[in-house]
Amino acid sequence: MQILSILAVLCTGFLTLMNYHNSVSVTLLSKKFATLAGLSVHTLGFDLAIYTLGIYILGILSVIFFFVPIYSSLKTKYNAYKRELEKGSISNTNAEAKIGILENKITVLEKALEDALRKKN
Repeated sequence: MQILSILAVLCTGFLTLMNYHNSVSVTLLSKKFATLAGLSVHTLGFDLAIYTLGIYILGILSVIFFFVPIYSSLKTKYNAYKRELEKGSISNTNAEAKIGILENKITVLEKALEDALRKKN
């Protein structure tokens, strides 16, 4: 995944350098819509390198704004799941300790019963 990111940055840099002196014009309001609305035609003219960098930066920002909420919600769910697993392991440890204590009590009681039976005989 990092290789794709590095290649994307290198391609963007290459395209920016190759189109440094080329210009592009973007029409904001065409003649048809301008005559219908009674406005003048609006166009923007700028360097193609700036256009390429602008599109690249807008792409990065859109990915960040799309994935950051998803990442944070998944991280919250992961932490909650991790806490549940820790609680389960602690309760299992407590149950195992209780079982061990009960087994020890049973052995002590069995030994006491055997001793009592020997004394009776």
